[in-house]
Amino acid sequence: MRNFKFKAEKFKLHTPFVISRGARVDTTVIVVEIFENGHKGWGESCPTPHYNESVESVMGQIKKISPKIKAGLSRNDLQTIMPAGAARNAIDCALWDLEAKQTGENIAELMGHHWPDNLQSVETISIGSADKMGKKAATLAKFSNIKVKMNAEDIEARIMAVHKNAPNARLIIDANESWNLDIIKRVAEMIKDNGVVMLEQPLPPKDDELLRGINAPLPLGADESCHVAADLSHLEGIYDLVNIKLDKTGGLTEAKKLLDQAKKLDFDIMVGCMVGTSLSMAAGMFIATEASFVDLDAPTMLSTDRKYPLSIVDGKMSPLNPNLFGGTS
Repeated sequence: MRNFKFKAEKFKLHTPFVISRGARVDTTVIVVEIFENGHKGWGESCPTPHYNESVESVMGQIKKISPKIKAGLSRNDLQTIMPAGAARNAIDCALWDLEAKQTGENIAELMGHHWPDNLQSVETISIGSADKMGKKAATLAKFSNIKVKMNAEDIEARIMAVHKNAPNARLIIDANESWNLDIIKRVAEMIKDNGVVMLEQPLPPKDDELLRGINAPLPLGADESCHVAADLSHLEGIYDLVNIKLDKTGGLTEAKKLLDQAKKLDFDIMVGCMVGTSLSMAAGMFIATEASFVDLDAPTMLSTDRKYPLSIVDGKMSPLNPNLFGGTS
């Protein structure tokens, strides 16, 4: 017989996080814990209003299926009774963690991946003035990859300031759906000449087809346009890369499926995150071992974090402590 509990936890950010859709000063995550035969598995998710999620809605989804979880719900059955999203993610990750504890095989072994102990993550520069973004870039100059949040304003000045202050870094622009086709055509060559190696989600998903045949001079990445493996069929020929986030896939089970199918279709892979704690990042790290770009920097934004926290120094992520998530007991 299983015991099961879940709760919401709020974490303050040390600096406001600003993207094209707004700013935030804290984050609320949902934590699921499943206990069985002396073992505990746990997982975390971050409800996303942009995907019509709230803390209340996610908690309600979890509560609705709690009897099934207590009765021994499997990961495979979970995929059929819950939609992709934050609620399923927290449960699915908890079940993976529990399975690792019960079988004596860590999650990397269960997946056939390497243990995540040698990852390079981006750090993100929030939207601000060109001067402010340039100064932030100077503090990240030793990073191999920097992610630059952008809206449709002052693009040229902002990206030139970032590149000037971190000239050796590969830059990823994340426009979070805020651009249009004319903007892409106007700035594509300029941003490529200023260190940008990938443009992520420039248009809203409803406008994806406008990108077909655009012949952009740099790779295009799908974030909001790609949630689960079934999305890949209509993204071929439009995007070069897909950003896998567990809060979109609804957990590691679907994330692994999306990863494997994307690789078969020759998509490049990025692993991203919502604003969660090191527990959320730990789960994503098991997919990140197979990715070209890793964006798991959310804990660097937090004022406080979990026990056994992850750190990022000049882009290098600390090895995952198996006591945090995914190890055996």
